[in-house]
Amino acid sequence: MKLFKTLTMGVAVIALSTFCAGTLRAAPAASSDFGLGFILGNPSGLSAKLPTNGVNAIQLILAYDQGGGWGNRGWDNNNCGQNDNGCNGRLYFGGDYLWYNYNAIPVKQGRLPVYYGPGLWTSVSGNAGLGVRFVLGLEYQFATAPFDIFLEIAPGVRVIPNANGYVSSGLGARFFF
Repeated sequence: MKLFKTLTMGVAVIALSTFCAGTLRAAPAASSDFGLGFILGNPSGLSAKLPTNGVNAIQLILAYDQGGGWGNRGWDNNNCGQNDNGCNGRLYFGGDYLWYNYNAIPVKQGRLPVYYGPGLWTSVSGNAGLGVRFVLGLEYQFATAPFDIFLEIAPGVRVIPNANGYVSSGLGARFFF
């Protein structure tokens, strides 16, 4: 049910942004390519993007992890008891190195690249976890405004304290300045 609510909110944000994009005037050139915004899903929180060149970027996430994604907790043993506070979520920090393909989906205005790449994450609360993930996403970059909207999915494996697979996903937006 949480995933449905998150996706519904995301579709509303995309629809509103797409509608508003047609009414925006050309924005002045950004002073840098640093983007800061939010991601909704699992984890939910802050998202930052720093392009390293024309086709690569570093993405950072500082967020609250509600349970590892899609009901399968990438940071616990899947055996949360009534007295186990470790299943109530935790602080999440992750970083991804991304490649962008700007030619995969042509659009009339703006750009719609597909992006992908490996990442590392850690989550902390009563117990700590560390894992790897592989991100696959779609990002709409507006031609007339300094912001983007993105949707991503990231399967991964927790490697510390023990191995456990999971899938996370998110919808977000960032403002570039």
